[in-house]
Amino acid sequence: MRVLVVSKTRLGQSACVGAHDLDGFRSLRLFKHDQTYLPQDARIEIGDVFELDYRDRPDVQAPHIEDVLVAEGSARRVARQTQLAQFISERDTVWRSVPELFDGCLRFTPAGSAYVPAEGPFPTRSTGYWLIDGPLTRFTFGEKVKYRWDGEGQLRRMPYVGLAESIESVPAGTLVRLSLSRPNAPPGQPSGCWLQLSGWYFD
Repeated sequence: MRVLVVSKTRLGQSACVGAHDLDGFRSLRLFKHDQTYLPQDARIEIGDVFELDYRDRPDVQAPHIEDVLVAEGSARRVARQTQLAQFISERDTVWRSVPELFDGCLRFTPAGSAYVPAEGPFPTRSTGYWLIDGPLTRFTFGEKVKYRWDGEGQLRRMPYVGLAESIESVPAGTLVRLSLSRPNAPPGQPSGCWLQLSGWYFD
């Protein structure tokens, strides 16, 4: 299969790598053959196209249905894809408002963080794309980098989990990638899959 890498996010000391199968543009999350994440220094960059063999990860749990296991030794970089915003927009659903995000399954805290409750209902995917009609502005909360949204809807902030360097502001009209965390309960918050900003695409 030919697979396009579209995100690299931080998960502890490891990297969560998001991709699409170019035959049908199925959304994928790439794991090693032994079901572990890749290291952060893996020689994989956003925009890389690989030929590789994969199979579905056993016992996936909604909404994280994208998980696949890459066959050991099968990955071979074969190309680079530029203009990712246009390429993705022509092939996948792009959300254009907060109520559309993740099939309308998000719930919001009083401070404006978003999550899908651990008990559901669950969206049909745990990753997706949003064409923002207003800017996202960086701020820090302790040691964590987050982005503030001042547009329509109940969403007000989300953490940034990408491995790429953060920027001060993501301009209106930018295609961004969103993801849902694995289920967890931050201190004082409900248990759920929390909305995260994974990255952005400037063509």
